[in-house]
Amino acid sequence: MNCKANKWRFLCCGIAILAFVSGCGNAGNSSAGFVRFDDGTPVRSGSVEFRSVADGSRYASRIGTDGSFTLTDQDGEPRCPAGEYEIVVVQIVLTEDLAADAHQHGGTVPRRYADYYTSGLTTTRGVADTTPLLVTLATGDE
Repeated sequence: MNCKANKWRFLCCGIAILAFVSGCGNAGNSSAGFVRFDDGTPVRSGSVEFRSVADGSRYASRIGTDGSFTLTDQDGEPRCPAGEYEIVVVQIVLTEDLAADAHQHGGTVPRRYADYYTSGLTTTRGVADTTPLLVTLATGDE
């Protein structure tokens, strides 16, 4: 009987650990998303940063060539906790040494999106929100 009780405890511990590991962190990775222009084309280079309105904490990522990003905290952990955020998108394009046809950066992000005071970009994340983050920039907006 003691052997069966130990097996039962072992099984329960295994299930508890599995539930804990799979239930922690960002279910569905709510720190992932895309930066796009309002015409649907992706922002192909740069970085995106979310700043918490509540406490000023920041979550940032480089932008992939498909517009994708995964926000990380100061420790490099992928996450974006629930809350209200201000957003900036920064793109530095160095082109003086490249021919026009060699530019790979895609559309240029207007400068106003690089500053929290002028970007106008905000979002609110709920506790159970696992949908991808979507940041949309107006095209032709300087």
